[in-house]
Amino acid sequence: MFSLPRPPLSRQLARTVGRLGLRPPVLPSAISRFLPNIVEPLGKVPVVRRWLSQLFINYYGYAAAPRPLALTLGSDYTTWRTLTDRTYSGRHLPPATRQQQAKWPAEADVVALFRRDREIKSTDTSVMFMFFAQWFTDSFLRTSRDDYRRNTSNHEIDLCQIYGLTEDKTSLLRSGSGGQLKHQYIDGKQFPVFLFERRQPGASLVVKSEFQGLHDEEFLIGTILDGVSEKHKDTVFAVGLEHGNSTIGQTMMNVVFFREHNRIAGVLEAEYPEWDDARLFDTTRNVMIVLTLKLVVEQYIKHIGPFDFPIEAVPFLADGELWNRSNWSAVEFNLLYRWHQLVPDVIGSGPDRLEPGEFRNNNPLVLDRGVEGLMALCSRERAGKIGLGNTPSFLVDGSRPGYPSIEERTVALMRKARLRSYNEYREAFGLRRLSGFDQLTSDPQLRRRIEKLYTHIDDLEWYVGIFAEDYPDYLMMGELLTTMVAHDAFTQALTNPLLARNIFNEATFSPAGLKIIGETHSLGQIVARNATPSDEVVVEFRC
Repeated sequence: MFSLPRPPLSRQLARTVGRLGLRPPVLPSAISRFLPNIVEPLGKVPVVRRWLSQLFINYYGYAAAPRPLALTLGSDYTTWRTLTDRTYSGRHLPPATRQQQAKWPAEADVVALFRRDREIKSTDTSVMFMFFAQWFTDSFLRTSRDDYRRNTSNHEIDLCQIYGLTEDKTSLLRSGSGGQLKHQYIDGKQFPVFLFERRQPGASLVVKSEFQGLHDEEFLIGTILDGVSEKHKDTVFAVGLEHGNSTIGQTMMNVVFFREHNRIAGVLEAEYPEWDDARLFDTTRNVMIVLTLKLVVEQYIKHIGPFDFPIEAVPFLADGELWNRSNWSAVEFNLLYRWHQLVPDVIGSGPDRLEPGEFRNNNPLVLDRGVEGLMALCSRERAGKIGLGNTPSFLVDGSRPGYPSIEERTVALMRKARLRSYNEYREAFGLRRLSGFDQLTSDPQLRRRIEKLYTHIDDLEWYVGIFAEDYPDYLMMGELLTTMVAHDAFTQALTNPLLARNIFNEATFSPAGLKIIGETHSLGQIVARNATPSDEVVVEFRC
């Protein structure tokens, strides 16, 4: 699929549309119902799919000013330091003025807008999508615990979830043989090695000597694992990130990609027996990162877009574009990805039913039910609908006394970053400004609550506005949120150096590696080729 020619017309058309700030109207339901019947057949024609993908990608790539961003959280004005120090999160717009800040309502009142009274289910988004989204974004949206202005990631889609953030950490996770990651077998299935030494019941946790330095042990043991079950502590896997065992979704995704790494390393070792451990590992990692990029674009972003548009990860596309700049995550990208509303009240029913407390810190459940069984369960359960008034109470009110909740921390970060108004972000991303709250939401009760907090639509805070937006059933989020997600996602995924014209070749991936990349189109394929024949493999983002 990567060898098709690139028609130049789509690029020029998309550039023109994007730069003019033209945006499609919301379609009447009578029309939108028939569009999938048109789009899906067209997407099966390779040349048409390639052309439409370029149009779609560039349309959102030019939705806002390209990087480098003029400002970061490191300073309120442009400096050489803030243009080059990527430890600071970027920002799309200048900070709010003092006059704007004076009109902000109390943080507690803003947080209350998100609280769920009754769960509203999404139209067609699965809990499996929710867990993938969390696992994917936790790798590059990493707010420093010591300084909210800083991002501790590499700003890249680099699979640090299984490889770690630095080469020193990566070396701790490698087996040193055959390009593989350290592994163990439990009931005949491959898993990462446990992080802690075996211990007597109630004894203190001790990180194995081979993993010393992998994580901040004080933070991991004292904060992340504080209050979790003893069984979970004894089954924490050694993976790339400290939160890599914090939900069943994190664990499932890490295990799947871990297994696929070792499987591909085995394929390459059989194909190229003269290669040493280093070359096998490095080539496998190259292949794995591109597989991740493909899944993000062709399955994950595809689901976010309208009608499951048949998008394709077009290599070399970014080479000639103005948005082809080094990745640099913005604070807005960090905050807009807080899709807490996706979390359901429960997963499944009957004896398979999982309560919210069972979603978190529960590696024993993954070992007991198996990755494949849990993924099938999550693929059949609809997630919550993205929007205000649909965040589970434990994420709004907190699950531990004395600790701010996730939603409280999010609103606090928005305020510390002094973000501009919702209408200013609409304008910056080429969308028309709204003139009244009636254009924002058709829910009269929600509209009254928002109007009580924000006297005028121009005073509405961005983080509230993006989740208050009405949207039709063929979308999974509002207009501004969709535009900002697509812009940042495309311009940060497709600028990956592995997709550059002079890099995407056999020398980087090997012929065998390129074959694996070309044949992989879904997460379900990766799960299936690492499962036993008796496993039920159902992995869907659409429910």
